[in-house]
Amino acid sequence: MPIMQEAMTKSDWERRENGLPPLKVNVEKRPEPTRPDVENEIKFSDIPIDEFVELVYARRNTLKNGEGVRFIGYDVSMVLNSPMKRKPGRPKESEREEVLTESKNLVGWMQEGEFLSLVRNVKKKINPQVINW
Repeated sequence: MPIMQEAMTKSDWERRENGLPPLKVNVEKRPEPTRPDVENEIKFSDIPIDEFVELVYARRNTLKNGEGVRFIGYDVSMVLNSPMKRKPGRPKESEREEVLTESKNLVGWMQEGEFLSLVRNVKKKINPQVINW
């Protein structure tokens, strides 16, 4: 015989008979899963947005921790420009006029929420065809 989902305890029945609401059920809180070990994890707060140039590629990659919990993320590669530090001494004529920049490649794994924050903030600079959803 199946158990009815509407079944209630005797104390809840008595409370309902007296016109009172049922007691709240104590729900056990699940512990937060441990994060997987990732060597090159990139967070949105680590990326200087004003130096962002382009997203080279983004491929979906799901990682598992020791307990088997899956963490959805993306393997990303992006190009950043940063101003070069000028060498000591007198600047040359060409160096005075142009701003020297150095390109850096940033490669690593981003959690899905961090990646979506990046896409929202620099969507004008990102080619949607390089993202493998």
